[in-house]
Amino acid sequence: MKRGTVIALFFILVIIAALSLEIQYSSYDYIGYNPHNNAGEGVVHAEFSNALGSYKGPYVIIYVTGQQWHWDFYPHQKVWTNLTVVPVDEPVVFVIHSIDVFHEFFIQSAASNMSLGFNFGAEAVPGYYSYIVLVFPKPGYYHVACAEYCGTAGYGLGHSWLTGTILATSNMTLASEITGGVLPQGTWAPYSVNGTV
Repeated sequence: MKRGTVIALFFILVIIAALSLEIQYSSYDYIGYNPHNNAGEGVVHAEFSNALGSYKGPYVIIYVTGQQWHWDFYPHQKVWTNLTVVPVDEPVVFVIHSIDVFHEFFIQSAASNMSLGFNFGAEAVPGYYSYIVLVFPKPGYYHVACAEYCGTAGYGLGHSWLTGTILATSNMTLASEITGGVLPQGTWAPYSVNGTV
């Protein structure tokens, strides 16, 4: 092939990739949260206001930063952690981004909760924030993994080590102990969705 043809094909591929990325992220914003659509289509959003939609009830915010190779959860007294605590049966807004490469923040039921069928994820992209609103329906542990291959390291760490745990509980004392006394932003109101206190 001629050099000009190769350059033209390269630019066409770059444009297609940019358009695909834009379409992927702009398509996230078409359904706002409501207490009855806990995840599924429309749980990942490009703007915080769209994530909550018209919902006006209590919620908490957890900031998540993906990096090679651990998840940072904020606010915590100790920032570096692969563990966080959320209220059960209350909307939790995860604000997700990455500081190095593409990751995918993927939450699934741990072994004790597998019957719940809880599997949701959102891209963690450098220079970009995505928002996912989830309600953890039952107390227990939920597994966090990276669902997008993000590399390896020569000393044993790598993509497979990018894991974490979320504990859903109504026990504010336990939550405070785990986070070092710094609870998530927002109102800690377990069972606010279904009112089964």
